[in-house]
Amino acid sequence: MMKTISILGCGWLGLPLAESLIKDGYSVKGSTTTDLKLSVLQSKSIDAYKIVLNPDLIGENAEKFFDCEVLVLNIPTLRRNDIIEYHFLQIESVVNHLRNSACKKIIFISSTSVYGNKNTEVDENSKTLPDTLSGEALVIVENYLRQNKNFDTTIIRFGGLIGPGRNPAKFALSRDVIEYSDTPLNLIHLDDCIGIIKCVLEKDVWNEIINGVCEYHPTRKEFYSLSAEKLSLPEPEFREGKEPYKIVKSKKINSLLNYQFKFPNPLDSL
Repeated sequence: MMKTISILGCGWLGLPLAESLIKDGYSVKGSTTTDLKLSVLQSKSIDAYKIVLNPDLIGENAEKFFDCEVLVLNIPTLRRNDIIEYHFLQIESVVNHLRNSACKKIIFISSTSVYGNKNTEVDENSKTLPDTLSGEALVIVENYLRQNKNFDTTIIRFGGLIGPGRNPAKFALSRDVIEYSDTPLNLIHLDDCIGIIKCVLEKDVWNEIINGVCEYHPTRKEFYSLSAEKLSLPEPEFREGKEPYKIVKSKKINSLLNYQFKFPNPLDSL
């Protein structure tokens, strides 16, 4: 069993992942970008480091942070016009620090936005055809990491993240009308994100691309109607139709990981 995991980015996903790994007996190092969050991480038995990618890596004792067996690279793409170049420079800075470290394995948290919306089903073998700047940035970084022979990289492409404190319906229900109500959604619950990452570690699955999306794809109308009911809000008004979409299949969840979703239907998590 691998013992030391470093998580670069202990936010909504990274922090509960760290807590779950510690419960399983791993030694976990975690990074944050603020002094205030350092004490939060430390209070949860996480070996905490302040590391900023701006886009160069800035952080005291960064070499100790990267002294690990596996790095979980969990840095979201920012909303900025130069995100393609900026995000690459962020990841390149991390890789430069890894060159002299003991770390030889990376889990890179990516997104299904790399596929773009082409009105079709896609799986791990489909071509990446992003139609957003953040999707383009992720494709470049994915290829960069996979081509580096100094370490093994497994890429996990998660769909829309839902769970504690993150219900996209709250924003949608604030609108007068929800457009394109027949559009299918690609969602995954926080608990399953953590379960999939841990399964990759436990089964030692490297140099793979894995989609992390619930097996059932509710329409916007299904998801937002039930969300409104659970939140005791009025039924929203919907306008039928589909905007460009994709249906993401997670074939390797079964074939490689034999992982069982806790929420195969995201509606069950509401």
